Amino acid sequence: MAHIARLLLVTTLVVGCAPTPPEPSPGPSASAAPTDPAADAARVVARKFVAQWRGRRYDQMVELLAPQDRERYTPAVITGLLRQFDELTEVTRTEVETGTPIRSSAPADAMQGPVLAYEVPLSLTFETVRFGILALNPTLLLTQGATGWEARWNPSLLFPALRAGDSLALLRTGSPRGRVVGVDGTVWAENRDDGMRVYPQEWLAGQTIGYVAPVTAEELATLPPSDDYEVGEPMGRSGLEQGAQRMLRGMPGAVLAALRPTGGAVALLRRPMVPGADLTITLRPDLQASAQAALAPYIDAATAVLDPKSGDVWALVSAPSFNPNSMTIGTTLAGQPLAVSDEGQWLNRATLAAYPAGSSFKPFTLLAALETGVATPDTRMSCFGTWTYSGFTFHNYLDHTLGGSVSLEEAMAFSCNTTYMPLSIRVWEANQTALTDLVAQFGFGVSTGIDYLADNPGILPDAAYFSSTPRGGGNIVPYGPFDQIQLAIGQGSFLGTPLQLANAYAAFGNGGTLWKPRLVTLVARPNGQVLNRIEPHAVRHVNVKPESFAYLAQTLRAVSTFSYGTAYFAFAGFPIPVAGKSGTAETGTPTPDAWFPAYAPASDANNAEIAVATVLVHVRLATGGTDAAPLVRRVMSTYFYGN
Repeated sequence: MAHIARLLLVTTLVVGCAPTPPEPSPGPSASAAPTDPAADAARVVARKFVAQWRGRRYDQMVELLAPQDRERYTPAVITGLLRQFDELTEVTRTEVETGTPIRSSAPADAMQGPVLAYEVPLSLTFETVRFGILALNPTLLLTQGATGWEARWNPSLLFPALRAGDSLALLRTGSPRGRVVGVDGTVWAENRDDGMRVYPQEWLAGQTIGYVAPVTAEELATLPPSDDYEVGEPMGRSGLEQGAQRMLRGMPGAVLAALRPTGGAVALLRRPMVPGADLTITLRPDLQASAQAALAPYIDAATAVLDPKSGDVWALVSAPSFNPNSMTIGTTLAGQPLAVSDEGQWLNRATLAAYPAGSSFKPFTLLAALETGVATPDTRMSCFGTWTYSGFTFHNYLDHTLGGSVSLEEAMAFSCNTTYMPLSIRVWEANQTALTDLVAQFGFGVSTGIDYLADNPGILPDAAYFSSTPRGGGNIVPYGPFDQIQLAIGQGSFLGTPLQLANAYAAFGNGGTLWKPRLVTLVARPNGQVLNRIEPHAVRHVNVKPESFAYLAQTLRAVSTFSYGTAYFAFAGFPIPVAGKSGTAETGTPTPDAWFPAYAPASDANNAEIAVATVLVHVRLATGGTDAAPLVRRVMSTYFYGN
């Protein structure tokens, strides 16, 4: 909506004569000739007058007026009117030019008979925040006074409709805020008849929809003048309400009016009201409700659900839940009182909170190994309880082991650190940037680009990151093999959001297309005017061979089909093949984060229909396979079977 706030509204008001005539050529003229001494003297005064106006030096400008005008209107009234005009229109620049003086006459004041006068056409241009560029063409009258030529004042010099005694006022017409509606017609946010903002879906997707709150006097001083807010006006504070504030708000109408001393008002300038636009969004209430119910027992958790075929966002869930009505009307729509929510409730953890991914990151290590040629589907490695590198010993979860010779598929199912850590070193020895370059292709370390919703870029700890980020001791240490080992299992400095993980796994399932997540499909005025139509947009096709994706799908399928797979029990009996990976991420506390990103159906045809990523934050004795995976199954069951 920035273009609306800055739209230049050109208003031309003609006062007195026609537009400024051209300078006359030398020679006889019925009007004042350039060699007329009286005209030249009048022109000098006119130029002084407009110079003071241009510089907004109104006190000095008034000194050039005839004494009878200063007595009739008073300097305080004249300068007050001009300053009021500047303030109400928010003038940023004034340009005033003079035309050729034209001999005229003026009625006598206290004298007998008309007096000699000159009319000087003016060209006034005001650049204003509130009304754009205003072009006015009044005529300045000058008459001969006791000490020389004097400018004459009349309020109509500013606007033809202004009269003596009038004052100026700004009248605003509020713009109705746009609605947030689903592609299926679900209304997520709207204004009641009394103007209050309400959220018909209550707790559902509250963090994604967001809320509004009144602008305070302190905030008003910090807002751009071009936005033309006023104290008490609702402003988006989170979610889509904040991200699409300009679109949803529209622009209030404004009228600069002359107020008569006897009552009544006359419009001098108008800026039409522009109603707020409606947003159409992709959230699916059934999947949102299913994912939200799955996270209900948790106080810190998040889920993102995407369509791998388009990048459409079907659900964004954050626990604890949040009802935006608590911030506007203070009750549910049924009238049940709601306590004011805090940031812990309205924070959208699915997009704004970034976490270590744990072993859900092993698929990227596998792809890097396949793409660099240091591993093939036939590769076998050890999976002992521990592995030592350069004097440091790394462990499997609880030091579990599968023995001395396992396939990469078996190691993925078992989530064997002691297989994928040494595999990452093989990648490092072949190409020191292969793993980080591949991870970057899947969209980590940068914003997803989702429109109208804030998201966290997370951290991709690659060579560039460590070249400018001090380590714990305050020193800059380049990216090295130990960083590679940590990244191989989603630890170290890596941080990612549920939205990023879901989007990356969607790319696994569709054959390598990384979509820009699409939450908003359409922004349109109530009259149907389309402001933004957002089509599905592929950020890139990642540089991974089809056969690498095919083997990756096989290994991720084993996570839920092998008897020792970490998600075997979570998906036992589920008829749709699921490709996913558990992650139990160390957090530096006794309680890990439990992850499970996945897509389905899992096949070689790259025909995944749904991608889901769930994280449970700081859950005691939890693992991704035992705690997060069952919640992902619930969402997939709703998608495939409606339950």
